[in-house]
Amino acid sequence: MTPTEKQIIDLVKREVVPAIGCTEPIAVALCVAKATELLGKPPERIDVWLSANVLKNAMGVGIPGTGMIGLPIAVALGALIGKSEYGLEVLKEANPDAVECGKSYIEEGRISISLKKEGFSRLYIEAEVRVGKETARAVIAGAHTDFVRLCRDNCVLLDKELTTCMATEEETPQLTLRKVYDFARTVPLEEIRFIGESARLNKEAAEHSFGKEYGHCLGRILSKTPRQHLMGEGPLSRILAYTSAACDARMAGPWYPS
Repeated sequence: MTPTEKQIIDLVKREVVPAIGCTEPIAVALCVAKATELLGKPPERIDVWLSANVLKNAMGVGIPGTGMIGLPIAVALGALIGKSEYGLEVLKEANPDAVECGKSYIEEGRISISLKKEGFSRLYIEAEVRVGKETARAVIAGAHTDFVRLCRDNCVLLDKELTTCMATEEETPQLTLRKVYDFARTVPLEEIRFIGESARLNKEAAEHSFGKEYGHCLGRILSKTPRQHLMGEGPLSRILAYTSAACDARMAGPWYPS
């Protein structure tokens, strides 16, 4: 395997990972879950600080299994049932009882979500959970699952330099269409076989979305409209329909068996 092929494969593995729901609110739930695990008990208070990019991307999307939109319920469920070991599937054990408890957390004013005005990372998530005088804090920066700081009371358990955690950006290969084309034609199949599972999950999401009314229903419209009247019938039109439908479902936050 060439260095460029390894860089591309590492990039795909880093960016294409299973996630339940839109990545940003789920990453916030992951951060809260980790802080709660450090605390060792359900928190009485949860404070979250987010970079503008995370806040923008997370505030208007559906949270799977809740029928709700936005960050507060993701934060609450991260504390109540989230397990950091699941990564971006942190909320996969969500259930109706947990959702009702999460709603109570929100109604009781236990959750605060604020903009992090300082720092240079476009992806920054900081969560502090508290019970009485006991606190725990977790920070994600640079990548959706990259913890850079963990604290329990005054004890620092992990502390990485933000410049170090952002190194993955520098390792990203400078891609061109030619490089991607050559990679697709020459890389050994066994090296990219893992992509098949991602394709299965996305196809399943798209086909589920075709029968529902998620978002603007773009995927559903493209799948039902005679595509030859719009852009011609063929692989491109089917790719657009499936991709749009999967995006519709992801942003709406449906819950269905995989």
